[in-house]
Amino acid sequence: MNIELKEIDKDTLKVGDWVGIAREVSYGWGGLSFRHRLIFPAQITRITPKRTKFFTDKFGEHDKREVFYECDSEAEKETFLAKAFCAIKNGIFELTELKRNNYIARISDEDLPEVAEHMEAIMEIIEKYKE
Repeated sequence: MNIELKEIDKDTLKVGDWVGIAREVSYGWGGLSFRHRLIFPAQITRITPKRTKFFTDKFGEHDKREVFYECDSEAEKETFLAKAFCAIKNGIFELTELKRNNYIARISDEDLPEVAEHMEAIMEIIEKYKE
């Protein structure tokens, strides 16, 4: 999926404008980050006279290197995919914790068939990426 985020020209920004602020989704060791980012909407609350710093209601101070994006459907798609990745990442962590703490053996007989069915569906998809 090709997502093209639209950058906002900082020279056109004024106090009260809404912008999208991108934040990376990290995982694993060594500072790895996912290819899609979370785009948070934020409102510009202050701009310095020389336009070297921008302030938003969510993240506070931003320097001149910060890139602002339009909060459009493309930003929504980007955020949706980043959140989906976070759900997978968190699920894998929880599964690892279940196994490590031997809680996996506590799954009830009533829940076991459903858990197995879901795990088979997940593994079917993951098989494509093992190569």
